[in-house]
Amino acid sequence: MSAIRHEDKPEERISSPVRQEGRSIHVLVSSMSAGGRSVAVGPNVVRALRAGGWSVRVSVTTASDDPVALAAASETSVVAGLGGDGFLSAIARGCHEAGLPFAPIPGGRGNDLCRALGIGHDPMQRARSLAELGFRSSQSDQELVSRLKPLDGMWVKSEDGRKILVLGLVSLGLDARANILANDSFLTSGPLAYGYGAFGALASYRPSRILAKVDGIEREFKGWITSVSNSGCFGGGIRLVPESDLHDGRIELCHVGALPLRQAVPVLAGVVVGRAEGHEVIEVERIKEVEILEPRGMTAMADGDRVADIPFTVIGAPHAVDVLV
Repeated sequence: MSAIRHEDKPEERISSPVRQEGRSIHVLVSSMSAGGRSVAVGPNVVRALRAGGWSVRVSVTTASDDPVALAAASETSVVAGLGGDGFLSAIARGCHEAGLPFAPIPGGRGNDLCRALGIGHDPMQRARSLAELGFRSSQSDQELVSRLKPLDGMWVKSEDGRKILVLGLVSLGLDARANILANDSFLTSGPLAYGYGAFGALASYRPSRILAKVDGIEREFKGWITSVSNSGCFGGGIRLVPESDLHDGRIELCHVGALPLRQAVPVLAGVVVGRAEGHEVIEVERIKEVEILEPRGMTAMADGDRVADIPFTVIGAPHAVDVLV
């Protein structure tokens, strides 16, 4: 009888774990936003991103730094900004120049850009959402692509040739005055600070005459508010222009006319608490460009900061940058 032949057992192979490759992100942190809020939360944001697989480079900026230049010089896959709205607009400008995706992280007082994008105002919740994209895989690649959106902006060009990218609202009149008072207050909560500023502005501001050219046609605006909108949002969640869309390639001109104070107060208070939508005295029209001519020297506010003095021009900037939401 021939011997029974047993098949040799194959050797057990222990496979080494596959090393996943992480994406790179440059996080620029504002040391000045909201009294240092960004710096305080920054280490936790970075830890969350690294835990998700991101290779993180961090730059903490001071008043002497140029965030536009720092963002434009980044060599990472994505550039993130952790700070207030003005700081985020500067980072977006750098990303525009470098052709890099822009990832805003709320770290300011109002956080209106992040609110308008649906990101919200919680920096850690945002960090955990971005962390999901840290490791490269076919699934995360698809998710990354699906979360990249074209983000519009506005170019503000001053008489001296200076050009600034604005993502939210350019404000003249009562809302600009309210912004200045909010910035000067000790309050660190956006809604509280802007509410304080708005009611302080009502007590001291009076309607003024603004001469402008809207899409080449000379116009005169008399009243409480004259604003140019990209996001429609300011003051920590106040939706002044609900019609604004960050992805439609257009900007809006908003005007509240010269009502007597007793009639203006309920309307403007309604703006602050978000209950003035559709009011007949709030006029909104879609435009491409507006040149603000007079009164010379009046200060305009945008994204929480002083952006220009009259005269200046605002021009729509469709798809200024790709934003990672």
